[in-house]
Amino acid sequence: MKILISALTLTLVLYSCNQGQETNAVTKSDSTEAIEAVAPSKESAAVPDAAAKDEYDQIPMVQEQPGASSANSDRRNNMFEQIKFRGKGSEERRLGVQLASKGDMKGAIEQFTKSIEVFERNPDAYFYRGKAKWDLKDFNGAEEDFSNAILIRPFQAPYYYYRGQMRLDQLKYPEALSDFESTIKFAPDYTDAINYKGVVLAKTNMHQEAIAVYDVAIAKQPGHALAYYNKGTSLAALKKFNEADDMFTRSLNINPEYAQAYVNRGNCRFMLERFNDAADDYSKAIARKVNNADAFYNRAFAYQRTGKQKEACEDWKTAQQLGHKNAENMLEKYCK
Repeated sequence: MKILISALTLTLVLYSCNQGQETNAVTKSDSTEAIEAVAPSKESAAVPDAAAKDEYDQIPMVQEQPGASSANSDRRNNMFEQIKFRGKGSEERRLGVQLASKGDMKGAIEQFTKSIEVFERNPDAYFYRGKAKWDLKDFNGAEEDFSNAILIRPFQAPYYYYRGQMRLDQLKYPEALSDFESTIKFAPDYTDAINYKGVVLAKTNMHQEAIAVYDVAIAKQPGHALAYYNKGTSLAALKKFNEADDMFTRSLNINPEYAQAYVNRGNCRFMLERFNDAADDYSKAIARKVNNADAFYNRAFAYQRTGKQKEACEDWKTAQQLGHKNAENMLEKYCK
């Protein structure tokens, strides 16, 4: 059992909330898939000054959903189309965003810089340029641009949210937590920010506090699959496997194609010695993501516990071929 406990993965999955896969800069867990499905939500908080509304862009917030979708690309493009560009330098910003949506970050940065030259005090140009620099892994440049945007327009929730995502990417947990809390202050119903506040707490092993935060997100948006999923990971970390099983099931009821939720529910069921159910969950994960090394690796343990040693060895072999670092050890130990 010691081998299994150390091998099974009950991990938090971090999802970026970006305007498109082409501009995605958040590091994903090696054992997980994170494809963004973008759906517009409420617009971010506006500056009280009516004149300022006409001077600055309107940037819609987005809600995240786990799992793959064939419509993702169209949704991302629609996201760009929904930004309302306003004020001086708006054409340069519009072109920059279009270039960024196509993956041309350097060209986008050039346009955002031109927009800043036209109107140095426009915060949106700094924000967009910061996002493009983040995607190019220029974290220092992105930090400076995000911070300039916030300095000029401190009420804009997206500025804090994306800087928080970048800081989370850099493992700067206290700073990321502060940014997500600021996002919530200016957009209190934006449940993704609440969810990510929970993620940061969980990353610092504050799982009980994280669970309370996920509950807030779920209360505001009962269909938030990621909040249920992440609550499940924290419950599993606290060894509350039955409760975690229920959370993963709720996440799957919302999104039945969420492969990693099957893996983690399978892990819980294995720990509860429901080996056949665990194997079934791993199989469902594999059906949805055929290169899921963790699912093959963990299903091998479930097969082994039900007397299917041949099938177990076949799964460890597949996991090894997919790059799982521990599969070779299992083949050496059990399959010679």
